[in-house]
Parts: sequence; C-alpha cells; structure tokens
Amino acid sequence: MRLPAKWAEIFTVLFAIPRTAGWLAQWQELITDPEQKIARPRQVYTGQAARDVAPIENRVVVATDPTA
Repeated sequence: MRLPAKWAEIFTVLFAIPRTAGWLAQWQELITDPEQKIARPRQVYTGQAARDVAPIENRVVVATDPTA
C-alpha cells in the first residue's frame, strides 16, 4: 500500500484502527469463553531461583568442529 508522504505522521493510527476489531474480539472471547481458548496461559517460571555461576575468566572454552 503506497501512502502519500504526509500520511507518515498517522501511520501508527492507520495500522492500529483495523486491528482494533481483532483485539476487541479476542478480549470478548477471553471474557465470555470459560475455557479461554485464544488467551495465552499464565507462564510462571518454576526453575531454580539462583544458580552458582563461574566467573568468565575461570570458564573453559570448548572448541567445536565447524565441519560437523
């Protein structure tokens, strides 16, 4: 889509207006659908809180074969 140069100032608005219908449809389904099919589940990190890490100067560099 080729727009006149003067429209460059409102490009973000032109981009967002058509997407608003989709955003509202997703929000409506999130609110009304008990299974929340299109909403992403909450992601909670369950790994270690802290790990011991060797200082960079103490780390060993492992060479890899570039032809492999």
